[in-house]
Amino acid sequence: MNELTVILPTLNEAGNIKKLSEEIWKYVPGTFIIVADDGSTDGTQNIVKKMMADLRPIKLIARSGKPCLTDSIWQGITESRTPYVAWMDADLSHPPELLPKLFEKARQTGCSIASRFAPGGAQKKASKDTPDSVFAVFLSVVVNFFVRKWLRLSITDYTSGFIVCRRDLIAEHKLVGDYGEYFIELMYFLSRSQVNVIEVPYVSPPRVWGESKTGASLPLLFKRGIKYLWITLKLVLPKGLFGNLSLARVRRNNLKN
Repeated sequence: MNELTVILPTLNEAGNIKKLSEEIWKYVPGTFIIVADDGSTDGTQNIVKKMMADLRPIKLIARSGKPCLTDSIWQGITESRTPYVAWMDADLSHPPELLPKLFEKARQTGCSIASRFAPGGAQKKASKDTPDSVFAVFLSVVVNFFVRKWLRLSITDYTSGFIVCRRDLIAEHKLVGDYGEYFIELMYFLSRSQVNVIEVPYVSPPRVWGESKTGASLPLLFKRGIKYLWITLKLVLPKGLFGNLSLARVRRNNLKN
């Protein structure tokens, strides 16, 4: 598995990072891990440094400034040195046992993603007894419904965030946005680039430890949902309607070039 680097964007994941890393090495032995940490204050970085001291195949990127999921992932991509890159959530809601199958599919077509909405997959069952927000789970379902309707691609899970991709396909394609909306645009770009994105269904388990970063309040969740829908509109609206605001105008021109 020296062809694959797994990127883990983290923010206060001390209770998950060591367990997740060990699980990744269990299912894809020898895989290099890059932890892009957004200034954790709970000791996450110290745990990663200890694994580095133990000569495990892992690297820490200690980021500073305002936390940004998209920038964390992008920095991990730019610092990776393998033909394939993967990234996943560090809260154990993305099962590491899926990595071998995702990697196998990505080798066939260039890219694969884990999907909760493909046949055989299922969304997590959040409740008051789990750290996951019931509304956040509901929002994910609603956003994916509208994005599927608007983009009209074959992909079902536009907020997956669990992907294995050939690095050269995305190395020059700067991710957009500051949170999960980047994934919508990335799926659009890959599909329009004639990449057959294979979906591997999975059942999303609930977060075991820590707080969800999707949103700790209804206003923040609503704000994130609006960003997801807005970026989708910018992809599908006529390029002249919003001028330079239209992502469709920028991305389609890039594809032609």
